[in-house]
Amino acid sequence: MTGTPATEAGIELHHVDPVPESHRRGRPRDLFHVWFASNLNVGNAIFGAIIYSVCRNIPLALLAAVIGNLVGTVLMALHSIQGARLGIPQLIQSRGQFGYLGALVPVVVGSVMYVGFTVSVSLAGGIALKVATGGRIPLPLAICLIAALSVLPALMGNRAIHVVTRYATWPLTISLIVVSGYTLARGGDVAVTSGPVSLASFLAGTGVAVTFALTYATAVSDYSRYLPRDASGRAVFWWTAAGVFLSSTFCCVVGVLLAAKFAAADVFQSTSAALGGGALATVVLVVAALGLAVTNMLNLYGGMLNLITGLSTFVKISNSFRTRAAMMLPTLVIGLGLAVTASQDFTGNLTAFLSFLLLLLIPWGAVNLVDFYLVQHGEYDVPGMYTRSGKYWSDPATWTHNGVNLKVLIAFVVGVVSGVPAMSNAWYVGPVARHFSNADLSWIPGMVVTSIVYLALVRVGRGARGESFTAVASRHQTSPL
Repeated sequence: MTGTPATEAGIELHHVDPVPESHRRGRPRDLFHVWFASNLNVGNAIFGAIIYSVCRNIPLALLAAVIGNLVGTVLMALHSIQGARLGIPQLIQSRGQFGYLGALVPVVVGSVMYVGFTVSVSLAGGIALKVATGGRIPLPLAICLIAALSVLPALMGNRAIHVVTRYATWPLTISLIVVSGYTLARGGDVAVTSGPVSLASFLAGTGVAVTFALTYATAVSDYSRYLPRDASGRAVFWWTAAGVFLSSTFCCVVGVLLAAKFAAADVFQSTSAALGGGALATVVLVVAALGLAVTNMLNLYGGMLNLITGLSTFVKISNSFRTRAAMMLPTLVIGLGLAVTASQDFTGNLTAFLSFLLLLLIPWGAVNLVDFYLVQHGEYDVPGMYTRSGKYWSDPATWTHNGVNLKVLIAFVVGVVSGVPAMSNAWYVGPVARHFSNADLSWIPGMVVTSIVYLALVRVGRGARGESFTAVASRHQTSPL
């Protein structure tokens, strides 16, 4: 441990301001519990069930889960290094790419994401609690209870979230091991090849897994920014990757098996059936509900930082407990209101939401990572991200004017547009997706096209000053890792 505590009476001292070196402490392995406990939950087995719904072949669905989670995990872990290097939240760091005002674009995406996940996680936790109590707790009340349990740790901040996830790791791990064991032992026999093999369905299932692993890509630096600046980049990467990959893959595998072996309406009904009901099912589902409250902490905390990031673009936001509560309230109230009044088609609406989220999240991540690792090599003017002057407000070389980086914005928009024809969900099916049996493949052009367009625009800019992109990159001897 180094530095002095970054909390006072247990409450975090910082919100979106840079964390000074004296307040940066901890070890990279502390990140493991945050991402392991926030993902590892019977409720998150719904992602595996969704994978199986689009890829009805057990070996292929499991392979899609592994590969998709691997891709998403690598991207998440690369984002995590950014927090340790710069000491700032993820979306403040986006000002280094999109510009001081342009970063409002990912802030809007983040707002939709945090509200959407508050809805889905609160609703899932409420369903788990309702099933656990045999319906004795009405769904609206169960949803409110899960949301209420998330509030205090989220208000207290980063340190409290680390502590809660550390203690939640073992109960959640044991519960999922129990569910997986009973799922393999019980249920009807399912043929190993339960459906036709299709490249399109495999890629669609992979996309679902990528989305699950990337769930908190716009927030991952929020939890690594308190690490000392000299923390090993490789250690940050591998501890984050271990937490994300092991938990998300485990959940997806259990979800695929539950969906394949039980015909219940949702993963909680399937879990109850696998466990044979009774006291064991009740305990496991209560643990799942409490675990989803743990996950919801990240939604509320991230929503708070996201709103402060947006508002701080225009006015100075003081850091106080009252401010934190006020900034958290919109995500909580809107998310809770939508969860209580949500449609019964939970899986269908979640799938559609994930599809639109993937369409926006992948191009943002592509620009963010390409710029950090291949263009800037981790070298940013952090103080400049907090002022309406300097390179993030005006820089002809990067086409940044009035706080908007046009190169990045063009690449982002082109990436989003390129993904629309390959998009497929309950609300919209694009022509490319229709050609591939309605498989959602938007994540592929979103990642590839955005990266190529942005690197091409960077090269054009360098060329205008008589330098090639390769020549500029070769001068950097330091590595973010």
